[in-house]
Amino acid sequence: ILFKVGFNGGEETYGFNKSPRFNQPYAHMKAFLTHPFSVMRHFCGDITHVQSFSSRPGFRKNKGDLLVSVNSVHVTFANGTIGYLLSHRGDAVWGLGGWWSCELAGSKGTFCIENCVEKLTYWPGPKPGQPAAAPEVLNTGVTDFNATFPRRIHAFLEDVTRGVPCEQLRSSGRDALATLEYIQAVIESYEQGGALVRPHALPPLHGDPKVERI
Repeated sequence: ILFKVGFNGGEETYGFNKSPRFNQPYAHMKAFLTHPFSVMRHFCGDITHVQSFSSRPGFRKNKGDLLVSVNSVHVTFANGTIGYLLSHRGDAVWGLGGWWSCELAGSKGTFCIENCVEKLTYWPGPKPGQPAAAPEVLNTGVTDFNATFPRRIHAFLEDVTRGVPCEQLRSSGRDALATLEYIQAVIESYEQGGALVRPHALPPLHGDPKVERI
């Protein structure tokens, strides 16, 4: 799985932000890696290994900007899938545009999501003796990243209203903890010069004994 997250920018549009909220090393990691890690985990499950190579472009260094704004993160999932996350904070231009895009290649096909919710393209895998199938394209018509927030909040509130068991809630606290553990692993890997780091395991799911399982 390849994940690219950030927004278009570069040296010509860069402006030094002196606010201590941003002029510190890990503001970008903490703010921007939560969403991609959440989506990566949704498709591929828990992450077991993290390796990060992170830096600052020269125009940030020349201004005394402390923000580690470019992150190349390699991960391994518990199911054996491997993935890659490239993130920056307005330091370059994304070919697909938008806030984030991802591509997931599997044995039965590959799909690419452009700009969070904007467009999904699926390329079916080849079948013996058959011509290559045409890609399937889903264009939602939604182009605003902010459209994702009410959808996610509504999903959580809907589950709570319906009495969904805590371990099955969409966007649960456990899901949030997972992304925080992965971000901390990215920070530790960066501080150790790109060392391989194993995120802390999530607490086990015990479930609710009062809820009958089918």
